[in-house]
Amino acid sequence: MNDTPARPHDRKVDLIVVVNGFPRLSETFVLQELIEFERLGLRLHVVAMRRPDEAVEQEAVRALSADIEYLPELSGNAERLAIRIAHGALLLRRPVGYLHGLAAAIASPDFSRSRLRLGLLLAHRAARLGSPPIYVHFAHKPATIGRFAALLAGVPYALSAHAKDIWLTPDDELARKVRDATVVLTCTSGGRDLLDELARGRTPVRLAYHGVDLSRPPRAHSDGQVPLVLAVGRLVEKKGYPTLLRAAALLRARGVEFRLRIAGDGPDWPLLQRLVHELGLGESVSFLGPLTELEVRSEYDRSDIFALTCRQLENGDRDGIPNVVLEAMAHGLPVVSTTGSGVGEAVVDGESGFLTPQDDPEAVAAALARLLADGALRARMGGAARAHVEAKFDRDANLPAVVEALAEAGILRLVSAASGSEEGRSLRAVA
Repeated sequence: MNDTPARPHDRKVDLIVVVNGFPRLSETFVLQELIEFERLGLRLHVVAMRRPDEAVEQEAVRALSADIEYLPELSGNAERLAIRIAHGALLLRRPVGYLHGLAAAIASPDFSRSRLRLGLLLAHRAARLGSPPIYVHFAHKPATIGRFAALLAGVPYALSAHAKDIWLTPDDELARKVRDATVVLTCTSGGRDLLDELARGRTPVRLAYHGVDLSRPPRAHSDGQVPLVLAVGRLVEKKGYPTLLRAAALLRARGVEFRLRIAGDGPDWPLLQRLVHELGLGESVSFLGPLTELEVRSEYDRSDIFALTCRQLENGDRDGIPNVVLEAMAHGLPVVSTTGSGVGEAVVDGESGFLTPQDDPEAVAAALARLLADGALRARMGGAARAHVEAKFDRDANLPAVVEALAEAGILRLVSAASGSEEGRSLRAVA
């Protein structure tokens, strides 16, 4: 299906995982799930919509053994031949079921010829891999292709939905994807409530928070130097960086000492650099660009406050619970962020940080000023942040909930390793 070496037709895997781009620096939770599945003995095959164009790759991807394929961009004779082969093979394999699946895909609100072709190629690949279940991350295009493939191949699929993919997918399209899945996972209570409403009791919807690594204790953040404020995230509109920069300008005008360091890449970088120049913040703000995981951890360790002023866009797009917020809390940093997104499920306002209205530089500046002026308050809130993450967002504690939900839905099955006993259980998939 792509430029990876051809695989034998009778090769079987336990689970096909469909994602948008892979590996993406901002989606460490996807990679950590896959590593956990492999640790439990699953044989995975990852299919991505595209290869990300990123300057930095997740270091942990080296721990993944799964084959990774990228859906092809076929045209002309190559496309026609591949489609005919896939169509003929699936029709011969299960004539009635395939035709029913084809009719359901064509009747879908997200149907297009190009999406159906991709679904058909994925279904053919699934059949060649032994018809394992399909597990889809993200409810927009990956779920469209994954659902079409499941319908055409006659295999079950599970869906993990997150943020933008929930809020920007039309309800009629999202409802079909949810109701046809065997189980739906999501990482915020707001997302769960919407998906559960759309499911209408036909599909279980489970809240499964992403976890972070808590194996490293936070360092002691010392006083006596100019405090560092850190922001990490893609440089895009919904992260609300202009609000943070305007808050920084207010603090500077009031004589407050600090340095703001912004890590990340994205299309808004030139606009934000221009705003820094207009606000006269050149000596106070540094853009770090995209960083590796080790480099980001180093930034957490040297910083005193974490800030991310997320905002909900007019089209409904918003953040879930950004992993960087959880990572900062795990490093013992108090957080300044905004209401109106999933951040409020992680940050307890007044205990582990401050939540302000979105698009309100004055409120953000006031919250930052309180923390910048009081090292004891930073330490107390940072300790509360770490404790909250330990209680609710420990990766080692949260990943088993994902496995359990998939197992309960029949996507994965817990079986004994050799003797049939409950001890030494490993995971195997059932179609």
